[in-house]
Amino acid sequence: MKTHTHFFAVLLAGGLLVLSACRDGESNVQAAAAIPVQAAVVEEIAVDTTTHYSATIEPDTSVEMAFKVDGYVESLLKVGGRDVQAGDFVAKGAVLARVRQSDYRAGLDASRAQALQAAEGLQVAMWQLSQVEAIHKKASLDAERATALYQEKALTKPDYDAARAQLDSTRAQVEAARKNVEVQRNLLESAKAQERSSTITFEDTALIAPLSAVVLEKRVEPGTLAGRGTPVFRLGDVGTVRMAFGVPDTFVTRMALGAVLAVHVDAFPDNSFRGRIREIAAAADPATRLYRVEVAIPNVKQQLKAGMMGKVSVPGTQSAVLLPAVPATALLRSPSDPNAASVFVSDGGSEKTLARLRTVRLGEFAGSRVTVLAGLKKGERVVTGGKQNLVDGAAIRIVE
Repeated sequence: MKTHTHFFAVLLAGGLLVLSACRDGESNVQAAAAIPVQAAVVEEIAVDTTTHYSATIEPDTSVEMAFKVDGYVESLLKVGGRDVQAGDFVAKGAVLARVRQSDYRAGLDASRAQALQAAEGLQVAMWQLSQVEAIHKKASLDAERATALYQEKALTKPDYDAARAQLDSTRAQVEAARKNVEVQRNLLESAKAQERSSTITFEDTALIAPLSAVVLEKRVEPGTLAGRGTPVFRLGDVGTVRMAFGVPDTFVTRMALGAVLAVHVDAFPDNSFRGRIREIAAAADPATRLYRVEVAIPNVKQQLKAGMMGKVSVPGTQSAVLLPAVPATALLRSPSDPNAASVFVSDGGSEKTLARLRTVRLGEFAGSRVTVLAGLKKGERVVTGGKQNLVDGAAIRIVE
């Protein structure tokens, strides 16, 4: 009896061992089917409420330079032994370029010759006037004497009439001489005006910088046929630069002329600049519904170049807030919203864990992490590695 009992006990124990082995096998199969992934816990970080607006650095003043005359470019300003190039600094009054002067010298010489001829004509006319005025003065004296003698019956009537006729004749000569002087003076003024015009035209063969500035664009080379009024240079004053950006109506009320804002430029990640608000649009742009705000930034060392990208920081009205943040490696493109992102969230306990795809609304980057405005909360786990093999609802196994 004891022998049968002992045999049954051994058989029962063997069955339990087999059953246990089967269960372990099933568990191993399930574990093998789960996709191994890496995960990170969603943590909260303090986020500043400052709003950052991207903008491009522009010169405070830019000027388009064009010739006032047509011609072939004969020479360019030399900077460091070479022709001036974009990016070079030029002083006010520097001759940036010059078109061929010989095309306009003939006109200038002709106008100068006409002016000299007109001046000589005026001198001759004035000399003639002086001569006839002298003759007229003598005739006037003779007429007065003839009148006195005629009244005393000491001069005959024909002699008296001859003296009066001589006076009238010289008076007419004086009037004619004076008119000739006026004509010659007008001719001289016209010739001088033509000379001044030709001089200006001749001087316009040189393109002169109106201010000390940096060459932003250069569009000519020696030998280029420059057309009148066609811009060939663009200069910019970068002693002060500006950045313009658009803000919504909820933010524009927080802007004030003269307020100082922090400016960060991508080219100088370790530097911070200060800009002062100098313009706030009175009306929103009809297309964007944003208000244009312009910030002026001192650039004495001329570190900041036109075209550089940067951000203007507008402080928020609240102190820093706590927001969930996830590693950037956890982000995927949302399949339902092209403007949103998604993450795989670990759902379940230690026995069975599933990956659930969830759409989230992102904030800003904070180092290697991204803040989440909606869709996640502190303590949840998101998949950071191996997510390319996942689908919504897939079984996962979190590994270190």
